[in-house]
Amino acid sequence: MTDRINRRTMIRSAVVTTGVAGLGALALGDPAHAQPSLVNADGSPVLTPQQFGAVGDGVADDTAAIQAAINAARTQLNKIVVLPPGNYKVTSTIVVGDHEYDTPGAHLNRFVLRGYGMFGEEPSKITFHQDGVGIRWEASLGGIHGVAFDAPVKTAGNVGIHVIRRANTDDTDVTIVECSFLRFQTAVESVGRGFLFTKNKVAVCTNGVVVSWPTEGVQGSGVHLLPYGLRKWLITDNHFHSNFDAIIFNGAPDGNFRGAIISNNLLDIGRRLFRGSLTNSTISGNVVENGTGDAVIQIDAGGHNLTITGNIIGGFDTNPGAHEPPRYAIRFTSAVAARNVTISANSFNWVRASPIRFDQSVDKVSITDNSFDNFNHVKVTGHGAVHFAADATRLAFLGNVVSANPNGLPAVNVTGTLRDSNVVGNTFDQNGLVAAGTLSPDSYVEAEPGRFNKLQVAAAKDAAVRVVSTAATGIAGGDSYGGYLVEAALDAGSGPGVKGGVEVVAVNASGSAATNLLCSTNSTNDVVAFQASVAGLIPPANNARDIGSQAAHIRTVYTHATRLHPYTVNTLPPAADNAGALIHISNGHGGKPCLAMSDGNSWLRLPLGNAIN
Repeated sequence: MTDRINRRTMIRSAVVTTGVAGLGALALGDPAHAQPSLVNADGSPVLTPQQFGAVGDGVADDTAAIQAAINAARTQLNKIVVLPPGNYKVTSTIVVGDHEYDTPGAHLNRFVLRGYGMFGEEPSKITFHQDGVGIRWEASLGGIHGVAFDAPVKTAGNVGIHVIRRANTDDTDVTIVECSFLRFQTAVESVGRGFLFTKNKVAVCTNGVVVSWPTEGVQGSGVHLLPYGLRKWLITDNHFHSNFDAIIFNGAPDGNFRGAIISNNLLDIGRRLFRGSLTNSTISGNVVENGTGDAVIQIDAGGHNLTITGNIIGGFDTNPGAHEPPRYAIRFTSAVAARNVTISANSFNWVRASPIRFDQSVDKVSITDNSFDNFNHVKVTGHGAVHFAADATRLAFLGNVVSANPNGLPAVNVTGTLRDSNVVGNTFDQNGLVAAGTLSPDSYVEAEPGRFNKLQVAAAKDAAVRVVSTAATGIAGGDSYGGYLVEAALDAGSGPGVKGGVEVVAVNASGSAATNLLCSTNSTNDVVAFQASVAGLIPPANNARDIGSQAAHIRTVYTHATRLHPYTVNTLPPAADNAGALIHISNGHGGKPCLAMSDGNSWLRLPLGNAIN
């Protein structure tokens, strides 16, 4: 049974499983299929179920033949079983045994089950007719490539592949590539760490990939034990179609799942892309079209050191019609205090409530460069582009594009206190971006596009650029003073008025700007200390609190150097308008430079003396 496979046996196997047409594809080396070799590198044969009596016609029961081929391959150095094109009927669980458990001290499970399939193509198919596990995969460092797994109907307990070891149960490291799964309660259930699932198709299943931690049999030390042991998952480039949940991380202790990369997957008409525990991981580049249910990405435990970036998440690109869009795109549930989380460059569209929701307090969360469109269809107060159900500390909400909230309220809602945060540089459709239970004085928040409700520099920097109302009465939150809005929570202070501020205003039709520095006053809020404009520093005459005195304006000025603007005889300003002014004339008496002073009637020349040396 295990003799070298020659050309004659290859042809006989191909005729049995594929007919003459299939033989032509095998003989010619069809470039559309990466055909496995039927001979190992060491010259030993690669086994096929046909050598043990499999028919592969979808009618005959091939369970025993497939199991016999797997058992025979386990005695070889290279443990490979190839499934030539065909439909293999299976009626009970196939077991790929744990060589290390069966033979203590042995290693190198490294079992490979190889078919001829590629993404979307199913020439090598196993159809499971039992309600239970299709393949129980106990071998570590194994791989399944190019095999389609199907069930005639989805039953209450059918599982396509169950990865679970018997020795060193934490250490699995199984690779599943270019396979397809159809009509399972769970396509793949993996218990342990180390898992690569890429370029697969999962359709009409209740659950796609379910990952959990073993409850017993964990051996080793250090990186094999919790909390670090629960790690290493690559779930990339897959197509999930009509799944209830595409990816689930659960089991005890679920707060330590880490080191996952979930990227470039397509979820088409599914409920969730991800649900469960996650830390120290990234979810990036995924597309969810017409997601339904509660949350597309739901973090139930962990929730720190995460990056969620470059995803397209939500309903459809237009009104979803019969398909109800998801309630949330990203949700951190009540057991999660999110920390060190970055959510960036995502596109959110058609969400019933808030695209992003945090049920617990958060710290150090960055939400940047996202697009929020068509959200809060339920028009409930509190829902917006982002909803924080508790406090938000050290939040950065920067560079986002936010459509108007249908309920007319601000798009970012903080039920608790927003402190030590920056909400700046965003584009949004309505005045007021943030609604907070309490807005702490150490936060910078936009009141409308391009304007803040507060501009402040810490006192430790010896700066005084600050607008904070100190009035006990007469000033309401939202009133504008000095170009900035007064915060809703007024500070108690020593007297009425705005204590200081900076206002940038247009001073002429060309759009030139001036800076008004507001002074501290006893009873008014509109007196300018002086103005810096295109004409220079201008102390207003009606202000008794300018630099110096009302009469002299500026008493003494200490400078390193003073440079006068050069005029020519032909460009002299009117003397009557510049009484007391001293100017420099570049081509004065005899064509030489000189100084001139106006007496209110004419310019009088002041001769210059000889050179200093």
